[in-house]
Amino acid sequence: MGRIWICCLLVLRVCSALREDDGASCDGAFDIYFVLDRSGSVWGHWNEIYGFVEQLTTRFVSPRMRVSYIVFSAQAAVILPLTGDRSNIDQGLNRLKQIIPSGETYMHEGLKAVSEQMKTQTSPSSSIIIVLTDGKLDIYPYELSVQEADNARAFGARVYCVGVMDFDPKQLEDIADGTEQVFPVMSGFHALKDIVSKILKQSCSEVFTIEPSSVCVNESFNVVLRGTGFSGSKRIDNILCVLSVNQAVY
Repeated sequence: MGRIWICCLLVLRVCSALREDDGASCDGAFDIYFVLDRSGSVWGHWNEIYGFVEQLTTRFVSPRMRVSYIVFSAQAAVILPLTGDRSNIDQGLNRLKQIIPSGETYMHEGLKAVSEQMKTQTSPSSSIIIVLTDGKLDIYPYELSVQEADNARAFGARVYCVGVMDFDPKQLEDIADGTEQVFPVMSGFHALKDIVSKILKQSCSEVFTIEPSSVCVNESFNVVLRGTGFSGSKRIDNILCVLSVNQAVY
């Protein structure tokens, strides 16, 4: 009997939620960790930081999105543990708004709080860490921050850094996934709102096309995905692809 070839069609929904205008949004399903500098150097600018976080949170629109808010100075505090519950997220934003900046700049403590949460996750997920700071780190906290960022990457996270005014670009490049993942805001905290769409464009991993469009069972083939948000990672094995066929996930 001749071999029976069964062909199936690979169907991909094209996501068009990411747009270039000021209302850009992302419907990718991510775990997003905000790691925010609350040291004394940001005194008088917390409202701008809060507004930036609130605006960026609302631009990630997937119902499967989860968020955590972490602040750091001499120690880290988890203002909102990772959750996808919109009511809890709103409550977390309210708590975040009440933060009073003070203390040192120990970024590594904030990044460590991310890894501690990631350790408890029972299933793999696409994670994004957005770190915001406004100053240069002393050498030892800087080295620890690089180590903690690498630890988070080992869990599959992508790390982005936002530097406001008096930061060290080289430090943030080493902590982030690379130069493209560092967002400088040189004109001050009031300009944070202007980089929201840039961060979305860089961090929102979305697949637009898939090749081939049809395949046959028992035939080997390569799958090519084209989209945004896949470049610049320090570890290409951080990219996780999930294939769903007939309600089975591979």
